[in-house]
Amino acid sequence: MVVTDLLLESFDDIFDVTYTARMEANLDEIEEGKIDWRVAMQEFYERFDKDLKHAEEHMTNIKRMEKPTDLLCEKCGKPLVIKWGKHGSFIACTGYPECTYTRELTVDLPDVDGADLSEQGDEEYCENCGRPMVLKKGRFGTFFACTGYPDCKTTKPIGGAQKKPDQKLDELCPECGNNMVLKTGRFGEFTACSNYPTCKYVKQKTIGVKCPECNEGEIAERRSKRGKTFYGCVRWPKCNFVAWGKPIAEKCPECGSPYMIEKWLKAGTFWQCPNAECKHKQPAPVPVDAGVK
Repeated sequence: MVVTDLLLESFDDIFDVTYTARMEANLDEIEEGKIDWRVAMQEFYERFDKDLKHAEEHMTNIKRMEKPTDLLCEKCGKPLVIKWGKHGSFIACTGYPECTYTRELTVDLPDVDGADLSEQGDEEYCENCGRPMVLKKGRFGTFFACTGYPDCKTTKPIGGAQKKPDQKLDELCPECGNNMVLKTGRFGEFTACSNYPTCKYVKQKTIGVKCPECNEGEIAERRSKRGKTFYGCVRWPKCNFVAWGKPIAEKCPECGSPYMIEKWLKAGTFWQCPNAECKHKQPAPVPVDAGVK
């Protein structure tokens, strides 16, 4: 629709019904040999070249357009403008990049001048295309995703820039003696020293199982760079024990492995021996309070 409006604005004579009807008549005359096709094409290109040069100078550059509005940004108070992005027009803050507030333009671009843009809900809007964001649930929890997917793959964590403040704890850092704090990171909450970056101690999330390899450290839950959960000894790098499944302090009844691995299927949770040569598996014990509401 936007392209059509721009073409009609700059090439109105070529898109005129009278002109196209005359062009049809010229084509018939060329077929009948009454006029030379070169003459007809020269007449068209003279008109087209003139319109093209005018369009290069005067046609609205939509991609760089910032059309002012009477609205103010609800986050920083600066004026909002209408901009054009990869997926269409949207409303954005003039404080960008310091302020990334955007929202959907709910009317077609040609109707902007006569529309009321002040009405808006409490929705989250995509900062790249201005479309509404919707709540989705992934492997690392709930997040906002653009409704323009797959054309626009923008995602946003819950809370966005309003990051949860660190919560001071009574627990002291075992390395420097400062208070520990509960922090929120990419993969959820974790406990670390408040004296960061001077002290980089991070309390590891142990699962209450002794390391079956060194028998000194405990097994802790960790995250890989890609966000996948795995389990390793807290004494790393002195101890290199790692496991992708959660270790269980239970000996394998068949091969004597010092631990089992907890796994899940639709049928339920079960324990499996980590020894590749041993195929033993058994149902996990049902918790005492299972089924209690």
